[in-house]
Amino acid sequence: MGRLTGKVAIVTGATLVDPGGLNIGGATAAAFAAEGARVVLADINIEGARTLAKQLEAEHGPGVALAVETDLRSEEQIRALIDTAVTSFGGLHLLMNVAGVFPADDGEVATMPIETWDDVLAVNLRSALLTTKHALPHLLSGGGSIVNTASTHAFAGDTSLTGYGCTKAALLALTAYTATQYGREGVRCNAICPGTTRTPPAQQLPAAITDIYRRHTPAPDLNGPAELAQVYLFLASDASSGINGETIRVDGGLLAHQPFVPDMVALAATTASSQG
Repeated sequence: MGRLTGKVAIVTGATLVDPGGLNIGGATAAAFAAEGARVVLADINIEGARTLAKQLEAEHGPGVALAVETDLRSEEQIRALIDTAVTSFGGLHLLMNVAGVFPADDGEVATMPIETWDDVLAVNLRSALLTTKHALPHLLSGGGSIVNTASTHAFAGDTSLTGYGCTKAALLALTAYTATQYGREGVRCNAICPGTTRTPPAQQLPAAITDIYRRHTPAPDLNGPAELAQVYLFLASDASSGINGETIRVDGGLLAHQPFVPDMVALAATTASSQG
């Protein structure tokens, strides 16, 4: 039996992107289906979600996946998403809040368009509150697991992505509050903080940018969506039953080192080359 047999999961931001393939939510939904869960794919990109749902049903059987077009800015659509999941699959056990945005004009504080700020907060933070709010009555009836998706941007500043970083920091607080308020009733809530991940948008970045990320990540390569999906799977499964209110960085060690380490490594390589 799979680790999630008999479970029903909602995964926001779960879709197939063209070009690029699965995003983090899509890879998570695929991993859940492979472990026996029935999954609801919630995304504004409904064509990509439907394509992924068809693929999952071809691999794991009919009735495994359902795509639901959802604009996470709308509480009405979020409420409808929860209702659809429960009506279609008979319950709800797992909520994976993966969807997020990082628009190009999410820049510095001094030049931040307030419309962009409000939109980033609505998608990245407000939606996680609302999905949790409307899922809780169903999760409380039988226990369950919620996983919020924050970021390494929650821990340190950047030259841009001000709104994105602020929402991700706030998600860590929402995670702790949810875990505290509902843990005794059998609902766990944890957060995952990806570093730079080889998602479809990241695949479009100039090589000079991805080279910087690789230089600062003490791992053979950047994580892909599949590596992230395995951590969502762990936190959704009973194997993590003792973990609640935790924040797990899945960044390949990006924030594990002192900021000057990449420069020291480069200096050592240059010195060795000159001496050789």
